[in-house]
Amino acid sequence: MTKIGMIVAGVMSGTSADGINVALVQMGGTRSSRQTPADTQSRGRGAHSNHIHPNFELLGHAEYSYPRKVRSAVLAAMNASRASVADLARLNFLLGELYSDAILAAERQFRVKVDLIGCHGQTLYHQGEPARFLGRKLAATWQTGEAAIVAARVGAPVVSDFRPADMAAGGKGAPLVPFLDYLLFRHSHVGRIVQNIGGIANHTAIPASSGPN
Repeated sequence: MTKIGMIVAGVMSGTSADGINVALVQMGGTRSSRQTPADTQSRGRGAHSNHIHPNFELLGHAEYSYPRKVRSAVLAAMNASRASVADLARLNFLLGELYSDAILAAERQFRVKVDLIGCHGQTLYHQGEPARFLGRKLAATWQTGEAAIVAARVGAPVVSDFRPADMAAGGKGAPLVPFLDYLLFRHSHVGRIVQNIGGIANHTAIPASSGPN
């Protein structure tokens, strides 16, 4: 059995555009390799499967308000019927700088160095249901906040584009909350519904057969 782990910064700015939230989490777990009947049957004698048993610890959480003019610019971009491409490009890079500042401040506050960053970005537009556009029916979403800036300033890899990746795979663009709800609240005998209250409220239905307690 092998121990695995890293410190991850989860970065979020919601549709209320009030600021940036940073959660520093120690992600850990163990990886065990054991032979199962299915392994032997599918891969041959002596084959093993890797089983990861995750656990995590919240090291700290901080919130950093947007400057008033930045919040106004974000809210204006969300509701704009027309917008300057140059201003949108500048806002993308500016938010990247602000995300970086927030992560670095959280590192200093909690005296840690992150190994990985998950940065959702600032949602400017989200359309989960397909609609016709220029002769094709499609769903669309857009998050801004340049991940390359964050990676360069903080010095850690950045995972982003959560919503587009989920929608490209046929989802509605909200993959993270239901997955975490599943990990935290699944139960072999009890069905649960978890309510997420945010700028756009939603809930996760977890059937009783989803997994062990």
